[in-house]
Amino acid sequence: MNDLRALGSRLALPGVLLLLLTLSACDSSDTVDFDAVAGEYVFTRFEFNPASSLLQPLDVLDTLVTSNTRLQLFSSGRFTLMYQFVGGPAEFIGGDYTATSARVRLKGNADEKRFYEALLLSNEFTLNREGDNVLTADIEREVNLEQFSRRYEGLTAVKGTLSLRLQRQ
Repeated sequence: MNDLRALGSRLALPGVLLLLLTLSACDSSDTVDFDAVAGEYVFTRFEFNPASSLLQPLDVLDTLVTSNTRLQLFSSGRFTLMYQFVGGPAEFIGGDYTATSARVRLKGNADEKRFYEALLLSNEFTLNREGDNVLTADIEREVNLEQFSRRYEGLTAVKGTLSLRLQRQ
């Protein structure tokens, strides 16, 4: 009986290892070279649509200097997000990204979280690849609109969808 258990254990271990190697290979085989997505992207859509019908959709692009607002994905796996609110200074924030055939996952520096929140973003978010030159997202979020603009005073926890579309230049 003990011999059968030992034999079963010896046969099961290679099977588990093979399964783990296969799963990790599947995950890594979907990653793409950073050069496939690297480049400068401009925002063509940046809207927050509150879940409540009492609030109007908010076009974030209306509050930004669009010529100074863009996402740069570098071949090194790093990114920079540059933005400027009308009447404000230009801001640069960044972090790392990963890319697959279907998505680009951005992970911003944690110490810059407040800059992402100013844009109604989390410092970690995923963009969907639509072809070679377009990135999109519909992100369910709860945001502090009061922090975004004084006209939303008292609206500190508003649920909705942040819709993004970026075009590679």
